[in-house]
Amino acid sequence: MEKPIMTFQIFTDDAQVSNMEGPYGAVTFIPFTGKVESELFTGEILPGAVDVQVENVAGSRHMCAKYMFRGKDSEGTECYLFVENNGYFTKANREDAYLHACPRFITDSRVLGEYLCRGQFRSEVQGRKGGVEIRIYDVMKND
Repeated sequence: MEKPIMTFQIFTDDAQVSNMEGPYGAVTFIPFTGKVESELFTGEILPGAVDVQVENVAGSRHMCAKYMFRGKDSEGTECYLFVENNGYFTKANREDAYLHACPRFITDSRVLGEYLCRGQFRSEVQGRKGGVEIRIYDVMKND
């Protein structure tokens, strides 16, 4: 079974969500906080994290979450890890157990940068009470 390289715990507050809906589509802004504890990196999300979801009139929705962690890499060096996670879903697959997405990473950590900045990852976003869990997988590993 495939094992994630990192799992992000994301926490949302429904009172902070902003919505706009009209005849040409809808936009939802979901601010959030969160953390990660893994062998690669441990840290917390800095203020300003947001998931922007844009839905067109056909019901297709693009999700783009952007956030930055401050923490420590596997060598114990303090660093930052920026994440942009993009995914799409339609009315047909909206009820699936999880959303597949494509994460992109930028970091100031040498050890994380050499690994995470290669674009070989996928993520699964699964709803949880009070937020979501995001599991990051290396598509090049065959665990």
